[in-house]
Amino acid sequence: MDPAQPPPLPETLDSLDEAELLHLADRWQSEERAIRLEMAPLDQRLAAVRASLGRLATERRRRERQRHIAQRQAVRTEVREGAAPSLEQVLASPEPLLPDALALGDLQLLLDTGGEVALGYPGARAPALQMTDGSAVQSVSALGEARRLFREGWEVGVPARPGVRVHTPGTRLERLLETSRCYVRARPPAP
Repeated sequence: MDPAQPPPLPETLDSLDEAELLHLADRWQSEERAIRLEMAPLDQRLAAVRASLGRLATERRRRERQRHIAQRQAVRTEVREGAAPSLEQVLASPEPLLPDALALGDLQLLLDTGGEVALGYPGARAPALQMTDGSAVQSVSALGEARRLFREGWEVGVPARPGVRVHTPGTRLERLLETSRCYVRARPPAP
């Protein structure tokens, strides 16, 4: 046993008198102080490591925000310059602006603010576009089918509620947009 270390405590302390209790308490407090002194450099190193990790995490979040802002600015520029046509332009164009064979799930729907929305209801199995001829409603999942119905006089939306139903990805927040304010482009292939 290390002579600097206090002796182990007996199973029961009731056999010790007051002086022995005070003596043991003093030795154990001395042991605690010695350990704290030994730990002080490690505590300082640990605090420095935690501070560095915090700074690195902050920098990563800052860069992620910058990437997100730059991406939204690029979308706004693309929309402003007409590189991303509106859904109305895609449906009404006599020549296909995007391949008719595209599924609506293969399209990115963009807002003029630079954000991206998803087509249809939140939690739907597949993106679909609701179209109406004034009395009937049809769900369309392919761009070619939507263009064909639009040429036949169908409108995007349901009776008395025109517009394209979109939702913010990852949320239950949904809304109707005018087709002229919803911009589309083919979704880039996954990396």
